Amino acid sequence: MNIDNLKCFILVAENLSFARAAEALYISQPAVTKQIISLENELGVTLFIRSTRHVELTPIGMSFYKDAKDIVMKSQMAVSRIRQQNKNADFIRIGLSNPVALFYLTPYLTKFHIDYPDIRPDIQIPGYQSALNLFLENKLDILFYYKENMPQKKGINFIELEQDYLTCLVPARHPFAAKESVSLNDLSDETIIACNPLNAPLSTATFQQKLLKQRSAQGILYCDSIEVAHCMVASGIGLVILPRILSLKSSDFVTVPLTEKIPLSFGAFYHKKNANTSLNQFIKSL
Repeated sequence: MNIDNLKCFILVAENLSFARAAEALYISQPAVTKQIISLENELGVTLFIRSTRHVELTPIGMSFYKDAKDIVMKSQMAVSRIRQQNKNADFIRIGLSNPVALFYLTPYLTKFHIDYPDIRPDIQIPGYQSALNLFLENKLDILFYYKENMPQKKGINFIELEQDYLTCLVPARHPFAAKESVSLNDLSDETIIACNPLNAPLSTATFQQKLLKQRSAQGILYCDSIEVAHCMVASGIGLVILPRILSLKSSDFVTVPLTEKIPLSFGAFYHKKNANTSLNQFIKSL
């Protein structure tokens, strides 16, 4: 399996036509058919139902389409990133643990761009644990992260940007929306949306576990991402515990502080020995 196979598959899937895919790729239709057959043989599955009149994706083909798009997109991004870095040595690799943190990063990045317009940011959001691993492997220059989740290692510097705290995200029409705070006891009869503990600060995961012990399986809904949790809360399906920084603003929901005060230190980590001119300027801007 190669990128050309996948690009060919994606074009056929999007056009539901071997002929139109061939036109887009500037190759012959038999060449497209050969690429698809090669891919199907390698995967051991049928990706398309083909007849003389129409082409349609099989269920397996539909499932594979998303993965193929993701592989091709990441491949193109990697090539683009390398080419850009080769042209311009003034870049900085910034890691975030969650897409929601982009809203927090924006004002800092805006100021940095005004001060240093020639330095290009390379922003990566691979997930909570993956972001940490990339940083520890020196594949990120700076990582926006919660202090409690960073292992104790020499040579890692931390700039605290904000003292965060846990909040309860509730639908705007929920009775809790008018409260100044909610406690563990208040939440005992509520449906709780439990996010993947690997994608959260340790304090969030610990509090969530305490909360889940109070209820039956029927009172818990699991989801893998903070973005999905926001959608479920806005739909009135349940409540979720999140750090304030990772709680989006919307008229559909409200963040209410927890009565149990659990401080969280949020900021930027960097390796002192890896500090280059671009990184030093970014730190100065922070």
